[in-house]
Amino acid sequence: MRPAHKTIARFAILLLFFSRMLSALPEDSSKPLNINANSSAFNYKTGYNIYDGNVKIDQGESHLTADRVTTQNNSHHKLEEAIAYGTTHLAHYWTLPDKDDIMLNAEAKVIKFFPIKSMVVLEGDVVVTQGENSFHGPIIIYNIKDQTVAAPASEKGHATIIIEPTKLES
Repeated sequence: MRPAHKTIARFAILLLFFSRMLSALPEDSSKPLNINANSSAFNYKTGYNIYDGNVKIDQGESHLTADRVTTQNNSHHKLEEAIAYGTTHLAHYWTLPDKDDIMLNAEAKVIKFFPIKSMVVLEGDVVVTQGENSFHGPIIIYNIKDQTVAAPASEKGHATIIIEPTKLES
């Protein structure tokens, strides 16, 4: 394989790796959403909700743990944003993208999900792993719809990406 083709292949694998970040098993979306927290506060009028203390969210094969989760719904009661905060431990999201896949794990101090914009932002001590593939860095911005990943320059460090060589030949 020519060097340019290897670079394109690696980039394509990286995009595939991150595209699975919030893509769980298709049947998960029809399963109940279970939220457990030490305390919860809902404001139907403003659409702002808070889940505080040992938050655990499960839906099928997708899971999230955090110290605090806030959600903001729009005037049509659709989720505009969900933000998971890890203060004592990193916020942790994990899912099984496909039945034949390896579990995907994402950890960060803050995990922001903007479903209407199809955007996920992970900030602070970001670690994303799937098998031996991994990303470590201060920030990741992932556009779900466009399947683009950005690791912008940061004064807090640089990004390190590790891609298992056997995956390049698949």
